[in-house]
Amino acid sequence: MEKDNGSVILFLGGARSGKSALAENIASGFDKVAYIATAEGIDDEMIERIEQHRSVRPSNWATYEVDGGLSETFEKAADGADVVIIDCMTVYIGRRMHKIANDHEIVEEIVEVIKAASSSGKTVLIVSNEVGMGVVPEYPVGRRYRDLLGIINQRIAALSDKVILTIAGIPVDIKALGIAGGEYTGRA
Repeated sequence: MEKDNGSVILFLGGARSGKSALAENIASGFDKVAYIATAEGIDDEMIERIEQHRSVRPSNWATYEVDGGLSETFEKAADGADVVIIDCMTVYIGRRMHKIANDHEIVEEIVEVIKAASSSGKTVLIVSNEVGMGVVPEYPVGRRYRDLLGIINQRIAALSDKVILTIAGIPVDIKALGIAGGEYTGRA
């Protein structure tokens, strides 16, 4: 995939579909890379996953761990970077749901970050899971999460220059095909 200077690109896919690897591969073509990590080490397994990700990331990439809102972290990361990776929206939304009860407030926060990304002049690569293609979650909080992330993915896709769906490591450019719609209409 070619270098996209100043573009916002959303990478969607299931777990282990290759979306993060693709975003990182694109970022490696830039001189100054800022990596925004959204995970929080809440248990031993997550701490191990975070360490694994850190160990394979190039040492010259600046890593910013979200400690609070994504907007502030994006602002710091974008300063001096050529490309910013946000990996991943899926984990970030789960964290925000624990701190903010109002889903509309979470959606608006993400929209503001994407608008800032669009006007930054930086290439911004956003990774998120497509969670609406599996079984319906059994519990209300699971359904809320699935619905909220689906709405957020729609909003990000509408504001992005490109949307790439990654399936089994193969990228499919879905925004270029006209599949990604316009502004979110409020329907899930």
